[in-house]
Amino acid sequence: MWYAEDLVPITLDDIKEAAEKCSAWKVFMHWSAGRYGQVWEDYHINIDSDGSLYCVGDLDFDELKSHTWKQNTGAIGISMCACYGATVSFDEEGNPVIDYGDYAPTKEQIEAMALIMAILYKHGHIQYEHMKTHYEIACEMGYGVPYGEYVNGIYQGDSDCRWDLMKLPDSAANGELRNGGDVLRGKAIFYENYV
Repeated sequence: MWYAEDLVPITLDDIKEAAEKCSAWKVFMHWSAGRYGQVWEDYHINIDSDGSLYCVGDLDFDELKSHTWKQNTGAIGISMCACYGATVSFDEEGNPVIDYGDYAPTKEQIEAMALIMAILYKHGHIQYEHMKTHYEIACEMGYGVPYGEYVNGIYQGDSDCRWDLMKLPDSAANGELRNGGDVLRGKAIFYENYV
């Protein structure tokens, strides 16, 4: 683990340049389960609470990183430096009850992630259908939440489940929590005209 204050931020232009050179075909979006300002080398890009962007080492999207179980080949990992102590439970109707704790994803992190996704779509030619939150891919692989339940017909049988970015506030819906992947992809489509 590194601290943002000890690293030089990267820019959107750096990301465009790296995207144009890469052969990656998928993107996984995470939170680090750490505190703001903590940067992890498991991800290609780390987004701090103010939207600043960091990477450990050179920005090379073809470098194999260890961000997503059994899915790292050809994958770019992006993480919000956030969600230390976050918890999820479910009410009687099966709806998630999320407590992001003291390190909730910030508006700046959400917007920065969407901008990066738009760049990877436009300059790296990665389709949005191949950009998923860790929660979405975990559910496809059988280690999402709720543990012991079926999600989209797939049994979530691994107690080491993942729910990164399961829900995010949707500014288009007055901040209502919605599927995090849908929120991010929707914002990325909007940003395509600006990157």
